[in-house]
Amino acid sequence: MSSAQRNRRTRGFRALFDELPKGIQQLAKFAFGLFLANPYHPSLRRHTLDDNRKGRHRCGSVSVSITMQYRAIYVEVDGVNVWYWVGTHAQYKVFTGGPR
Repeated sequence: MSSAQRNRRTRGFRALFDELPKGIQQLAKFAFGLFLANPYHPSLRRHTLDDNRKGRHRCGSVSVSITMQYRAIYVEVDGVNVWYWVGTHAQYKVFTGGPR
């Protein structure tokens, strides 16, 4: 299975992605290409999210930076990265239950 085949976007992710400004969509596609080449590339600022019981993110989820203002979140399910959220950093803080 290729690295692209090991990634899936949920319907919710696609809907959120479609609402992003076109320029951010392009940057997100670039970041995804970088992720495919090297998921641990430093510019992605990839990190596992803590289960703080305040957020709506799934346990074991990983955050990836698109820009300093935009993030995407995925969780690995049976060897497949399931991308289920994307949005601004402010929305990210609300979604993950992080400090505001």
